Amino acid sequence: MVGADRRTLTGTLMQAAFSMGGVVLAGIAYLIRDWSKLQLAISLINVVLVLTWWCTIESPRWQLSKGRHEEVAIMIRRAAKANKVTVPEEVFHAKEKDVTDYKEQRQYNIIDLVRTPNMARKSVIIFLNWLVVTLVYYGLALNTAQLEGDDYLNFLITCLVDFPALATALFTVDYFGRRSSHAFFMLFGGVACIATPYLAPPFLPKSLNPLSIALSMIGKFGITAAFTIIFIWTAELYPTVVRNVGVGASSMWSRVGGIISPFVLLSKQVWGPLPYLIFGGLSVLVGLASLVLPETKGYRLPDTLEEGENFGKRKQTRSPEISNGQGVSGNEIDVQTNPAFSTIAGEEDQTGTAESHRETQDISI
Repeated sequence: MVGADRRTLTGTLMQAAFSMGGVVLAGIAYLIRDWSKLQLAISLINVVLVLTWWCTIESPRWQLSKGRHEEVAIMIRRAAKANKVTVPEEVFHAKEKDVTDYKEQRQYNIIDLVRTPNMARKSVIIFLNWLVVTLVYYGLALNTAQLEGDDYLNFLITCLVDFPALATALFTVDYFGRRSSHAFFMLFGGVACIATPYLAPPFLPKSLNPLSIALSMIGKFGITAAFTIIFIWTAELYPTVVRNVGVGASSMWSRVGGIISPFVLLSKQVWGPLPYLIFGGLSVLVGLASLVLPETKGYRLPDTLEEGENFGKRKQTRSPEISNGQGVSGNEIDVQTNPAFSTIAGEEDQTGTAESHRETQDISI
């Protein structure tokens, strides 16, 4: 929905809205102490969201993959007008150059995420990262009741920690890339979680308990930053035709992590430090596993399943940064074929078709 130079900011702002919801929840819960009335209040708020359905615009990439060219042209013109840029007229006629021979004419489902080896490997690692990052995120949030002090204040602090984490993630993904940043924050948060129980009684005097609380917040900081990055990264790793399916399936696995997190907290009945050791150990493991995934910063996103399968399998070539006066990067408007998006070897006659199809797709919306 946005250009490459706005993807990170947009994804981060989405997560900031999520964290702001936690801050608002803390205030509402403080004012409404009865749990049933609190549940009713926060549920009724969601009714308002139904009214936003008519204001939501469709993804042009998805529309193009479905052959809805007239709607794509309207959306491109609207975006060009809003951004005060001029779109070459030939872009709107590129669809006439045998685009239908290039796009795949079928419905996609969750099986397509694991149908081919490279896509399956990436999907498994992505799903594990979503599961663990949500498991730890909610586990640390739910554990605020075990911290000393006021429960409402502690919960508010855990939500406020998200904002500096989001700002840090916004900086690191643009300078260091998605892969390095995500792996670092998972390892950073994981190590903090592992060390947290050993800075509290019976390992240290009760007077030093604030150290444990502070380290727990540091762990939440790292996990929140990783949560933000994996959301952005996942959307970039999956090709257009299965992007919604991929993000939806990843979100499903994150819900599994949310379901498991309360049961992990119960493991403290076996041994006090065990929940934090599980949180930290899993964070470190999946953080290291994420290094297998390809970097997406500076590269054109895949559109078809073939491109998704090849993405990260071969050495990738960065698209050159080209300025159009509006800060649009080259990976939005470049139409060169790079190895990650090449057609099957020997089928050079398809190259022209693929490139003509991409001319319409590479306009940033």
